[in-house]
Amino acid sequence: MLMERKMTMTLVALLLSVSLFAQKFDYKWQRVRLDTTYESSEIYEVDRIVAAHQEQVSAMMEILVYSEGEIVSRHPESALSNLSADMLLYFAEEFIDNDYPTMSMINFGGIRSNFPAGYIRLYDVYSTFPFENSLAIAEISGKEIRRILDKFASRERFEALGGVEIVVTDKKLEKCLIEGQELEDDKMYNLVTIDFLIDGGDKFYIGEASEKVIRTDLVLRDLVEKYLRNISKAGKILVNKGDSRIIINK
Repeated sequence: MLMERKMTMTLVALLLSVSLFAQKFDYKWQRVRLDTTYESSEIYEVDRIVAAHQEQVSAMMEILVYSEGEIVSRHPESALSNLSADMLLYFAEEFIDNDYPTMSMINFGGIRSNFPAGYIRLYDVYSTFPFENSLAIAEISGKEIRRILDKFASRERFEALGGVEIVVTDKKLEKCLIEGQELEDDKMYNLVTIDFLIDGGDKFYIGEASEKVIRTDLVLRDLVEKYLRNISKAGKILVNKGDSRIIINK
């Protein structure tokens, strides 16, 4: 019973924390011990809070897809970071009306945890992608993309990328293909990303370096949910495996 309360309160806390990003209000808090003394407590304020959110809590336990192992996020590329970047490409297609080569990028800081092995629930999507980041597309020069990638190469630490094949040797960008084509400084490209990075998050300022920015109201977390549902409907499961899209030679 106690463990059930702990799990339920975790879900309630997650629901409340997600809503905090979109509103401002006054609040007060009180520490409640969730140990054996809780069972004998005369104050059941926690139960009242849980009851008020029970419908949302139940919805958060819905199973979206199955994974044969833990789906992790780690540098320079991994199953979860690749899935996140590839998903951006998938949902950006309807907004792109040019023939520029297209790549995607999302910061690792926006991926807050791993997906567990076994059943992946809606709760896991909310805890892994808690921010209200939305999909955005920048039309940007190859020179600016190279500037970003050179910075990644110099520190041997990349953000999550999609649509690319990259090789770094001795902290130098040795190879970069975008949709199978060599990166060229004087060409234009589509960079599918999130509004956080467009607006200067993590000091990227992609918007300022772009010729044009297309903003959408598609929230990243909602896209992940939809993407996982599509994988499940196709009869597929998640596998914890990268594809060597980013190779770093020491």
